[in-house]
Amino acid sequence: MAENVENLREAIGVMTAWATDPEDTRFTAEYFNRLLTQFGPTKAADVMGGLISLCGILLVQEARRDGVTEREVLAEMARRYA
Repeated sequence: MAENVENLREAIGVMTAWATDPEDTRFTAEYFNRLLTQFGPTKAADVMGGLISLCGILLVQEARRDGVTEREVLAEMARRYA
């Protein structure tokens, strides 16, 4: 469980770096590369798991806020962005 919390923390760090300037992803790439350099290549899978958890948390929150299902939120995102 503690590992999952740490992975989620790292994912929040990556997304905080991204939110600093969503148009310029260099800072995010640098942040992610620092994690890989410091902790090795297996960290990428850990951070990916954290990002999936973070996405799931945000998806559930948005669905509850909008009074729809998670699938409906994803369908709307697909229509809008993909």
